[in-house]
Amino acid sequence: MSLIDGGVPSPDWVALDMEAMLRECDGTIASKDDELRRLEEAIETLKGKMTKATEERQQAVLARQKAQHVLDKLRAAIEEATGLRATRGHGGSRLRIVPPPTDTAAAPPTEMEPVAAPGAPIRIAGPRSIAAMKVVSGDPRRSWSAGEVGRLLEGEAEGANRRTRCLLDNLHKQSALEKVYSADGKRTYYRLAATWEAA
Repeated sequence: MSLIDGGVPSPDWVALDMEAMLRECDGTIASKDDELRRLEEAIETLKGKMTKATEERQQAVLARQKAQHVLDKLRAAIEEATGLRATRGHGGSRLRIVPPPTDTAAAPPTEMEPVAAPGAPIRIAGPRSIAAMKVVSGDPRRSWSAGEVGRLLEGEAEGANRRTRCLLDNLHKQSALEKVYSADGKRTYYRLAATWEAA
């Protein structure tokens, strides 16, 4: 509806124009209400997907943590086995049947070498074993921890403490080192127990 140029709108014309505007507004409102409903439905769908994705991510995080824990334990076991093998040197392997001790306090230590005669120096084989004996012999009256010896042998290398403990335990079994314990019994130290020489 339009006015003739220069004409003055009549009340009826204004009423009809306002009614037309009301219909236009009603149409816009209905259209936007429909659009808002669709957007709300889309938002709810996205919220559901976000919740599902969050749950799946959390499950993946937990699974990764477990896998990392298993991998760390496996690597530690490999390092410990490598250190234990290193303490035996590179000589020929000999198979021995050793019965499990029933009483660790009463059972004698397993000897890696023939027992030396009284007064004779114990022969130490293997470069790591000889290096460890040199460290402990540097201050024979001192009680050394595995961590202290490990740092002198390997610096801050990962797994050094564990490998060195296996090495020192092996030397203790050869009667080259003596084990001593802290007052609370929680810490183990090693001290020179006999004269020795490199094999």
